[in-house]
Amino acid sequence: MNYIVLLFLFALFKCSLTTHCIITRTKTDITCDCSSRNFRRTPLRKIPRETTILNLSGNSLTLVTNNSFEGLGKVHTLYLQSSKITLFEGGAFSGLDSLTYIDLTSNFIEKESLPPGLFRPVSKLQYLNIASNLFHISKEYPDSVLRDLTNLQTLSMSGINGAVFGNGFKYLTSLTSLNLDPCSINELQNDTFMSFKGLPILNLNFKCRLKKVQPGALAPFQSIRSLAISESDLIRISDLLVVLSSLRDRNMSLIDFSSNYRSRTGADIISSESFSYLGGVCVKEVILSRNQICIIQGGSISRMKYKNCLQKFDVSRNNIYGDAQTAFEIFKLSALKVLDISKQEPTAQGPYSKIKNEIFNSEDSKYSLSYSVVLPPSLERLYASGLSIRSTPLANVNFKFGSHVVYVDVNWTPFSNCDGVITGLDNLKFFGMSGFNCQILNPKMISSFKNLQELQSRSANLNIGLQHDVNGIFLKGLQKLRIIDFAGNGLENLNPELLQSQYNSLYSADLSNNNFDDFPFKITEFKNLSYINLENNKIIGFNEKVTNELDDLESRVKGHLKIRLDRNLLQCNCKSLNFIKWLFKTKIQLDKGGNYSCGYIDGSKKTTAYALKNIDELTKQCASKFWLITSVCLTLLLIIIIIISSIVFKYRITLQYWYLVIRSRYKIYSKLDEQSDYKYSAFVAYHNDNYRWVCGPLTSFLEGEKKLSLCLHDRDFALGSLIVDNIFEAISQSKKVILIVGKSFLKSTWCEYELDMARMRMFRENKDILIVILVEKIPPEDMPKSLLRIWNNVTCIEAEEYVSEENTPQFQHLFWQRLYQSIIA
Repeated sequence: MNYIVLLFLFALFKCSLTTHCIITRTKTDITCDCSSRNFRRTPLRKIPRETTILNLSGNSLTLVTNNSFEGLGKVHTLYLQSSKITLFEGGAFSGLDSLTYIDLTSNFIEKESLPPGLFRPVSKLQYLNIASNLFHISKEYPDSVLRDLTNLQTLSMSGINGAVFGNGFKYLTSLTSLNLDPCSINELQNDTFMSFKGLPILNLNFKCRLKKVQPGALAPFQSIRSLAISESDLIRISDLLVVLSSLRDRNMSLIDFSSNYRSRTGADIISSESFSYLGGVCVKEVILSRNQICIIQGGSISRMKYKNCLQKFDVSRNNIYGDAQTAFEIFKLSALKVLDISKQEPTAQGPYSKIKNEIFNSEDSKYSLSYSVVLPPSLERLYASGLSIRSTPLANVNFKFGSHVVYVDVNWTPFSNCDGVITGLDNLKFFGMSGFNCQILNPKMISSFKNLQELQSRSANLNIGLQHDVNGIFLKGLQKLRIIDFAGNGLENLNPELLQSQYNSLYSADLSNNNFDDFPFKITEFKNLSYINLENNKIIGFNEKVTNELDDLESRVKGHLKIRLDRNLLQCNCKSLNFIKWLFKTKIQLDKGGNYSCGYIDGSKKTTAYALKNIDELTKQCASKFWLITSVCLTLLLIIIIIISSIVFKYRITLQYWYLVIRSRYKIYSKLDEQSDYKYSAFVAYHNDNYRWVCGPLTSFLEGEKKLSLCLHDRDFALGSLIVDNIFEAISQSKKVILIVGKSFLKSTWCEYELDMARMRMFRENKDILIVILVEKIPPEDMPKSLLRIWNNVTCIEAEEYVSEENTPQFQHLFWQRLYQSIIA
């Protein structure tokens, strides 16, 4: 039971909401919005008496009865569109004494729905819209009812094919604007608008499906100033222009024939004769866009009677490519201020499509170095974006009579390079060159634009072109440049000198959709920079120096700095803690309030707001991570030191030998490879226990008898030199090295060192230089490993076999001879 009661109360509450009108008040008006509330009659009790604007659209009024608006004498604007109205009673509008505007579009109104005298109570009505109703059923206009609206200024209704504009329209003596939209009329005949003859109509707007027009169709409109005929997709402009013949020598502000002829395979050629109909009217603005015009015949402009009247000419979104004579005639439009030839669509195919390709791809055009373009002397704005040209380089262009030009838009016109220089536009303020292929860029391309204030160059391959501008002169001298748009150029960095001339003038810089990983330029010098767009780059964050410089810039521009950083590769990790805090404490106006998506420390996707909220936890994680990394690094360093120490210890003799070799290069000694003679025949390495034998029999035989020179450490080492140096020099300057090996030799550190140095020299020179004399019997296990490794490559003599007292002198003589032969070998 309680559930049913609650449901009932909820239904009552919802019903009260849907039937409640919204009241808003301004200084001049009180608006009552009762739209889309399913009212079946005017809710007078819900409408304040002082209401001036009443909106009842989107309801279900069906029948509007007498006195439906009683007491609403202050209402001057009434909206009744889409309210399912099928019938009015004669006094439906009684009481609306101040009504000047009423919209009755999109109902179910027929001629019979409007009783005679319906509009008499609203004789002050100035605007009436009855379009999109059911008058086409009877194929009659409700002129008999409208005749009472003698103050009506604007009438909007649907044009009915086959219907006749009745005599009732003659009484609309204040009518200045007639709109037929939508309109199903197929043909405008000479007598179609005779009922409007003599009326002060200034503006005509027809959106019909015309197939044919007769020359005198518009003759009744003797006061016309603005004519717009559009959406007649079955008639060519060349055929439609004939309707202007009845307006010859008139002064008009606008002729708009845009968005008419549409055909997948067709194209329109406007002859000079057809164009002369247009030239016969002194009109300030002509719009012929979206009509599949492929050619305006040469001589057309020359034949214009009132060529000095035209101030704006729009032929955009066609397929115009010739003939060339027309382009050369443009300068004859001496009063022309605005020319729009943009977005010539290559999709439409006409009989001259082949000629078009030849014009834009000819060798003469492709490789021309420079040319002059004569402009209309009063031209101020040129729109030439999206022209269909292919493989055309930007040549040197000199514009003549371009002193008044302030705006040139050639965006998305795909020139194959930017190697030309543009001159003659000294007062240009806006230049659009987006979509150019500026891989080849002449740094002086726009250097003559000294008054340029805005430069657009999006997706122009400036990442390659500006790399070759090493001196940063592309923007040099453009000291008035306020707005730069270099978005989508794949830029990774900017030349520090590129923006030097804009330190005082630059206001806005759009560098979005590039590849910057940090702030792209130095900020400290800019005085007025207030908007920086860095969206969709590869920025991971700013360091403290950059954030401080940005805050300083924000102070210089007095709190007006705006920066966009969304869709970057921001990181919320240990390196960006200060950056995260800065995002939410800076006074700079950041998009999304500084809350951006970022890569969190654990690898997940978070937001900078989340990171700030958990900044303490993040700081702790970073601290523990720091000590973990430090510990790992120290451990790795210790392991590396141990490994290096082991390697050094293992190869200490090799390293020491090469150290001595390298050090010897800085002394007065020659390289061994360059020596043909040695100072000593042999260096004798021995222990002092064998001193008597070495300095006795050995020396006597080799030096006394055989006249060889021996190096003995007790006799020949240089005083004052290091022992290692003496050993190295003795071995290096001796042809052979004799090792007197006994048990004492094996126990001596210096003897082992002499063995190692001799062994290293043997490896280096790949020569048999070692002679080992064993003066005692030594078991193999007691021999040093370094000697055993080279045992097969040394001469070994066991001395005890020859010098033993038991051997005869003959055997001793054999020992000495063998030793001698080993030395001189």
